Amino acid sequence: MPPDSHYNLPQSALTAGATTQRMPTENSLYATCSSGLQHLLAAELIALGLSEVNVAGAGVRFSGGLPAAYKACMWSRVANRVLLPIHSGNADSPEALYEVAKQVDWSEHMDLRGTLAVDFFTANSTITHSQYGALKVKDAIVDQFREATGERPSVERDTPDLRINVYLFRNKARIAIDLSGSSLHRRGYREQAGPAPLKENLAASLLLACNWPERAQRGDAFADPMCGSGTLVIEAAMMACNIAPGLARSYYGFLGWRGHDENAWNLVKDEAQQAPVSAPCSLTGSDQDAKAIQLAIDNAELAGVSEAVSFQHQNIRQANSMTTLPTGLLVTNPPYGERLSIDNQFYTELGRALSRHYDGWHCGLFSAVAAPIRDLRLPLKSSLSVRNGSIDCALYEGDIPRVSDKSGVQSAQDTTASLPNVDATPFANRVKKNAKHLKSWCKREQVRAFRVYDADLPEFAVAVDVYDCDERHVVVQEYQAPATVNTEMARARLQALMMKVPECLNVSDDNIYLKTREKQSGLAQYEKQAESGITAIVSEYDYQLEVNFSDYLDTGLFLDHRKVRRYIQMESRGKRFLNLFAYTGTATVAAISGGADSSVSVDLSNRYCQWATRNLRHNGYDENVHAVVKSDVNQWLANNTNNQYDLILLDPPTFSNSTGIDADWNVQRDHVSCIDACMNILSPNGTLIFSNNYRRFKLDKSLSAGTQYNVEDKSRWSIDQDFQRNARIHQCWFIRHNVKHT
Repeated sequence: MPPDSHYNLPQSALTAGATTQRMPTENSLYATCSSGLQHLLAAELIALGLSEVNVAGAGVRFSGGLPAAYKACMWSRVANRVLLPIHSGNADSPEALYEVAKQVDWSEHMDLRGTLAVDFFTANSTITHSQYGALKVKDAIVDQFREATGERPSVERDTPDLRINVYLFRNKARIAIDLSGSSLHRRGYREQAGPAPLKENLAASLLLACNWPERAQRGDAFADPMCGSGTLVIEAAMMACNIAPGLARSYYGFLGWRGHDENAWNLVKDEAQQAPVSAPCSLTGSDQDAKAIQLAIDNAELAGVSEAVSFQHQNIRQANSMTTLPTGLLVTNPPYGERLSIDNQFYTELGRALSRHYDGWHCGLFSAVAAPIRDLRLPLKSSLSVRNGSIDCALYEGDIPRVSDKSGVQSAQDTTASLPNVDATPFANRVKKNAKHLKSWCKREQVRAFRVYDADLPEFAVAVDVYDCDERHVVVQEYQAPATVNTEMARARLQALMMKVPECLNVSDDNIYLKTREKQSGLAQYEKQAESGITAIVSEYDYQLEVNFSDYLDTGLFLDHRKVRRYIQMESRGKRFLNLFAYTGTATVAAISGGADSSVSVDLSNRYCQWATRNLRHNGYDENVHAVVKSDVNQWLANNTNNQYDLILLDPPTFSNSTGIDADWNVQRDHVSCIDACMNILSPNGTLIFSNNYRRFKLDKSLSAGTQYNVEDKSRWSIDQDFQRNARIHQCWFIRHNVKHT
C-alpha cells in the first residue's frame, strides 16, 4: 500500500457499536505525504495558517473546511493528496464493504453524467486485493445510481470528476473525497524529465529540510551541480519567488465535485496569482548531460522562473571553476541505483569537486542509504530518511569545509588553477630540523631506517620515513584527512610538501614513494597496492632485511618496533623463539642474530611466509632449524601444546577476517584467550612480549590485575627516539609467569 493512502479518522468515528458514521466535513481534512516527511508537511501547513494540524499516520490531519483544503492544494509543496473523509464503517467482507459504500448518498457528490475513479488501499484486513476492493466500491456507487435513475456514471482513471479514496484498515473502511484528484507533485511544468528524476514534492521537501526559504530571503545563493532536468533548482526558485506550486495545475479533483465552493477557490487562486515576487538570490544548475540542461531550461520556462535561474552544461568533476558566488546552499541528487553504476571513486571525486568549488557552502546531498557517502570525505550527517521509489534514501547535510586563507593559501574560489596555492616551507623546515636532531643518534645506534617526521604540523598530516640502503629512499605516508578538512586543501598541501621532500632530505625524485594511510580493517593494510616490485636491502644492527617500497602500504619493516627487535636480539642467546603473526619475520631474524637455538615463525599469509623465508636467506640462516609455518595462529596454538618456548613475540593485527579461516580476529575481544594459549607453552622463566597498534586497546583487567601473570607495561620504554613525537603508535607488555604459578 502506498504510504500516502493512510489517514486516520477521529476516534469518535470508530467507537464500538457504530456500524457507520458520516464524517464531519468542516473539521476532518487529511493531507498525505511520503513516509518520513510528515513533520515537514505539518510545519508547512502550520506556516500556511491552517489550524488543528497534527501528524497522523503517513500524513497530517488539519481542519478549516474547504477554504483550508483549497489552500493546502494550492500551496503545499510537500503533500501528495488532500482528502476529505465523508464516511466510515465496518467492512470485514466484500459484501459489508459494498454496503458501507452504498450508504453514502453519492448524488451529493457527483452528477450522473460525471466520471469517477476509486483508489483502494488495504492493510491487516480480510480483503487483501486492492483492485477487488476498488471494484466493490465502484459497483456500490454505480448500482446506487442505476437503481435510482436506470443509468450509471462512467469510470475515468486519469482525470475523473470525482476521485474516491478508500482505506481499509483492520476491517474498518474510511471513505474520502480526493480533493487533489491527482498527486500534488504534478506542478504542471515538467512535461519531460531525464532518467529517474526526483518528484517535485520530494525535491521541495529536501529544500525545506535545508531551511531554504529563510536562506533565500536573506539572499543566499542556491546551486545544484548535478541538476538533471532541473527539478531542485526550479523548486528552489518557486520558493524564492513565492510562486504557489499548484498555480499552474489545470486539474483538481474538487473541480468536478458537487460540493465544490467556487467562490472559496477563486479567493485562494487570486491570492496565489498576486503572490509572486522577484528572486532575491542567485539560483544556478549545471549538469554534464546537454540534453538534461535543455530540459531544465524548458521546464523553468513552463514554471515561470526562467528569468530567476541559470543553467550550464558542465561536469563538476572535471571543471576547473564552477562558481565565484559567495557561500550559499547546495542541494543535489547524485546518480545512484539504476541511474549509474556507482563506485567509490565517483564519490571520492565528487567530494573533491565540492570541496574545490563550494567550500564554505552548506550542502544537502540526497542519495541512497547504500551509497558510499563516507568516500565524499565531507562532514555530512543524515538529517532526513525517506524512500525514493523502492530505494531507501537519506538527505545528508553539513558545511563543506572552507579553504584556509592562512600561510600563503589562496582560496579555491579565487583561482582557476588545478589546486590552491600552499607554502610548504614550514614543513620543509621541520623535516630538516628533525633530521639534524636524529643524525647523531642514527650514527650511534646504527639506525639506517627511521622516521623523520610524523604529522608534527597538523596542516601537513603525513609520516616521512627514511631508508638508507644502497641509496636513500623515502616513504611518505599521507594520513587520511578528517572530513572537517577541505579535501582539495589537503590535496594541495600534500602536493606542496611532496615538492619539498627531495630538497630537504637529499633524495632523488625517483626514490620517493607516496602512500595513503586510512583506517583499515582485516588485512587491508597488507594488501597489494601496486606491481612495481621496487625492493632493497636495509641493514639493522648486524642483520639484513628486505623492504618493498612500492607494492604495499607497509614496507615489510615496522620501524616503531625497532627497540623490541633489539631487545629480542639481546635476550635470545641459547633460547627457543616463537614469533606469532610473524609478518615478514624481522623479529625472527633479530632473534637468530642474537644466538637463538631455534625459532618458529607463524603467519597465515603465504606471501609473508615467503618474505620471511627470504629474510632468513639474506642472512644465511639454517631453514631446517628456523621454521616458517603458514597457519592461523590460534589454530597453531591449539595444535602445538607440547613444545615450550623461552621467548615469544605476540604482535597481532587489530582485525583480521581472512578467507582462509572460519573465525575472524579482533585483538580487543580475543587477546586474553590468545595470551593464555601462549603462556601455556611459555617456559617457567620465559617472557611473552605482547604488542599491538590498536589506539583504543585496553588490556583486559584479568591480565592487568597481575593475579595470574606478572604483567609489565613496557609501552613507554618500547618507543624509540624517532617515534617520541607519536608515543601512542603502539602498546607493549612483557608478560611472565608468577612464581606461584611455575
